[in-house]
Amino acid sequence: MMTTTDPRQIQAREIIEEAMAKLRAMGMTADGAASLLCIQGAVRVEDKAKRKSNVQAVAQFAEDVVDDA
Repeated sequence: MMTTTDPRQIQAREIIEEAMAKLRAMGMTADGAASLLCIQGAVRVEDKAKRKSNVQAVAQFAEDVVDDA
């Protein structure tokens, strides 16, 4: 089954990639840049229920990631 990606999703990803590239150009590591975007995004979520949902999603993602160490 073929799925169609929403053009806004593609544009949003491009914006994030550009922000990551700019932060890296400032000397940040990839993890540092991603962490900064994560935290800065989180503090801008006004809806308490949405913040809680986002935290749960990130926590689940962290549990699902295979640790290479």
